[in-house]
Amino acid sequence: MRPEEELTEPLIEYDKLRESALDMKKHESNSGQSSNSSDESCLLLDPHKPTHPTSNLDTLIHLLKGNIGTGILAMPDALKNAGLVLGTVALPILGLITTHCMHMLIDTAQLLRERFNTGPLGYADVVEAAFQAGPAPLKRFSTFARRILNIFLCITQLGFCCVYFVFVGTSNKQVCDRYLIDIDLHWHMAILLLPMIFLNLVRKLKYLAPISLFANFLQFGALAVIFVYLVKDLPDVSERKSFASWSTLPLYFGTAIYAFEGIGMVLPLQNNMKSPSDFGGCSGVLNTGMVIVTCLYTAVGFFGYLRYGDEVMGSITLNLPSGDL
Repeated sequence: MRPEEELTEPLIEYDKLRESALDMKKHESNSGQSSNSSDESCLLLDPHKPTHPTSNLDTLIHLLKGNIGTGILAMPDALKNAGLVLGTVALPILGLITTHCMHMLIDTAQLLRERFNTGPLGYADVVEAAFQAGPAPLKRFSTFARRILNIFLCITQLGFCCVYFVFVGTSNKQVCDRYLIDIDLHWHMAILLLPMIFLNLVRKLKYLAPISLFANFLQFGALAVIFVYLVKDLPDVSERKSFASWSTLPLYFGTAIYAFEGIGMVLPLQNNMKSPSDFGGCSGVLNTGMVIVTCLYTAVGFFGYLRYGDEVMGSITLNLPSGDL
C-alpha cells in the first residue's frame, strides 16, 4: 500500500460511521421517538472528536504549565550573557518567533488534514504527511522522517524531565537538610519517581487540568516570592552592561530557546479541545498564553539581572538568601 493510501484509510471508516449516524437520526425523525442514543449518534457524526474534550480555560492552563518551567529561573543568567538592553529587547522577539512557528505548525496540520481528508494530526503525523504531499523523490522518506522526529521528541522530553527531576530533587534536599534529615540527592529523586509514574498514567488532558491548575498556583506563588526579593534595593540601570559580548551571546540564545519549550504540546492541546478553532486566532488560547509566558520571562530576566548583575547564578533561586527559607 502506498503512503498516500495510508492517510486516506481513516476517511473510509469516517464515511461509514457518518452514513450510519445519519440513517439513525433519519429513522428517529420518521418514527417520532426520542432516542436515548443521541450522544452516540453525535459521536458517530464526528468520530475524531475527543471523548473528554478540554475547555478553552483547561487548554490555557496546560499551555502555561507546559511553557513555564525551570527555564524561567535561568532568564537572569541569560541576560547576563547578552546584556540588559539587548537581552530584554530580544526576549519578546524570540517569543514572537516561537509563537509564529506554533501558528505555522497548526496551520500546516489543518492544511494537510484537509488535503488528505483525515482526522486530527499529531506532530509526527504532520511531518509524515508533509513528506507525502511534497515532491515525488521525498515521498519515500515519509516514514523515516516520522521515526526521526519521534526520536528527537523523545530525547527532548527526556532531557526536560531530567532537568526537572534534578531541580525538584535539589530543592527538596535543601529544605529537608535544614528542617528534617540529611539524605543523598539520589534518594530525593527516587522518591519523586513514584508520584511521577502515577501522574503519567493519566492519559486524558481533561483529568489533568486540576493538577495543572494547582501546579500553576504554586508556580505563580513562587514567582511572586522571587519578585519580592528582586525588586528590593534595585541599582540604577546604568550600572549594568547594555551589551555583554559576542562570545557569550550564543549562551543567551541557547538558554532562551530552551525556555520556550512548549511547541511539542501545541497539536495535542488543540486536538483535545472542545472548540479547536478557538486555539488559534488573534485573541485565541495560543496567543493569550504565549503573551503571558513572554512577559513573565522578560520580567524575571530583567529584574533578576538588574538586581544581582554579574553575580547572578544559573538559577535565580540560588541568589536568594537561604536564611529566609
